[in-house]
Order: sequence, then structure tokens, then C-alpha cells
Amino acid sequence: MHSQPDGVRYEQVVTVPFGKAVTLPEPVGIVLDTEALTQWAR
Repeated sequence: MHSQPDGVRYEQVVTVPFGKAVTLPEPVGIVLDTEALTQWAR
């Protein structure tokens, strides 16, 4: 996930393995469970 754009680039990059949860910052503000994506990951 890329976040905190500064007009030229994203300041923060978060990488998690498929199957782990990733917290999306505000204004979205949810926890995205990526377990369902594991069936498409190799």
C-alpha cells in the first residue's frame, strides 16, 4: 500500500504477505483482510 503522497512521490509504502491484515489509514480507516487474496497468489 502506498500512502502519504507529497505531490511527487508516496512517502510511506507498507508491504504485507497475502493472508495478513493491512490497516488502511484515514480517510479510509479500515483493516483489510487479505486472506481471500491467497487463492490468486503464487
